[in-house]
Amino acid sequence: MDALRSWTPAKVICRCLLVSTVKSGMLVSMRLSEKYAVPPELALLYDFVNSLDRRRYVENGVAHTGGDEIETPRLLEAWMRERRLLHRAEHVDGGDHRAALELRKTLRDFLANPPEHRPQAKQAARQLAAASRKFPLVLAVSDTGVVELAPGLGSNGLGSVLGQMIGLAQTDRLARLKTCASDECHWIFFDRSKPANRHWCSSSICGNRQKTRAYRERQRCPP
Repeated sequence: MDALRSWTPAKVICRCLLVSTVKSGMLVSMRLSEKYAVPPELALLYDFVNSLDRRRYVENGVAHTGGDEIETPRLLEAWMRERRLLHRAEHVDGGDHRAALELRKTLRDFLANPPEHRPQAKQAARQLAAASRKFPLVLAVSDTGVVELAPGLGSNGLGSVLGQMIGLAQTDRLARLKTCASDECHWIFFDRSKPANRHWCSSSICGNRQKTRAYRERQRCPP
């Protein structure tokens, strides 16, 4: 377990496998949002935007090539069923898949802007707003009085992704959801630092790589 705690998003592709302490040899799948203790109120958003792994780096002689968890309609349907975002009779068709990919792309494009630049990212904001129209939300009130935004008529379970994003914005935490500044990474991470000033998903890995690359560039091109 100590080795697992040392892992960072830069070292994990999509999910990790833990050996159960209940039954020897049993493997339990853990989502990234669970592994990194992402607050549950943003876990779905976190998993969705990171379903596309654009990381490209070499570590210990092994090249990381990334991947896409929802690359096809079938993969998207499996991803959504795992998270209980589809009713039993619901299925994902080509149109649903295209809408999901567009939503993910526009979310990632918007989050690629540093928080202080997002108010000026008008094109990214307009594109995200346009993609979100296919996932309308309605106010839902549970029997216990819990109030939240839920997918409305004409939407599907992915509308909950937008509901979580709105929740972050309303609690002034959306600025903590950032894209790693490393050119080889682009992982979207939740900045837990008190001043919320992190630039990399992992300072010890992505941060060091970026600093080393910048140092070598300065050495090649002295002033």
